[in-house]
Amino acid sequence: MLVGVFALPNSVRGAYVLDYTEPTLVTAYTAHFVHHAEAHLATNLASYAVVVPTAYLLCLFSDRRRLFRAAFVSFLVALPFGLSALNLLFIRRAVTYGFSGVVMGYFGLLTLALFCYVEQQTGVDAGERHAPAVFFLGTAVIGAAVAPTTSAGAAVAVAALAVVGLYARGLVGAADPLARLRSGFVGAPPGHLELCTVGTLLFLGYPLIAFPTDPFRGGAVVNLYTHLLGYALGFISAYGFRLFPGR
Repeated sequence: MLVGVFALPNSVRGAYVLDYTEPTLVTAYTAHFVHHAEAHLATNLASYAVVVPTAYLLCLFSDRRRLFRAAFVSFLVALPFGLSALNLLFIRRAVTYGFSGVVMGYFGLLTLALFCYVEQQTGVDAGERHAPAVFFLGTAVIGAAVAPTTSAGAAVAVAALAVVGLYARGLVGAADPLARLRSGFVGAPPGHLELCTVGTLLFLGYPLIAFPTDPFRGGAVVNLYTHLLGYALGFISAYGFRLFPGR
């Protein structure tokens, strides 16, 4: 679908970007599927091709395939509207477009899936109430990624790590996960430890790509706000779905 939209004439694509001064319900959705540069499209396609399959495998092997299916569809249908609406809180003369915010929603799903996968493989019965610890750890990585250019990034990183410490204190006291983590993958089928390793490296490394120190690229500006919103909304909605009674 993204490649098909990119194949349209530039004048047609331009009509479907979100103009902050003249927003419409149509462009609030379509803007997230429009790209004007090949490099921009290639980056988002590559990110999707890495993040989504990894999230799927983590959900599959932790018996949470239904979570992935629900999130996959709902992110495509609803997340673009949510991202656009929250962007319109700050009216300015600019336009926005690109699939990266939706990809970050899937990255939020990957964050939850990674916690669930490690919990299942190691037998740590911590309960999903501790999953936000991983979300705030990811937020700390994001804050550290942008910290060289803004003091707010450092403040966010420190605050997020403090919250992680609160969660970790309860997690360690309840289940001694470190000892279980060392022995949890012993005897696991081939590939399970590798999947955990890939998921962890992606969880720690992808924010450094999605939140560049210099957001100005080729005359355009990387919308870090949309990226952070996508990550937060992706995790929170998937986490809420897991906790919802009768899910």
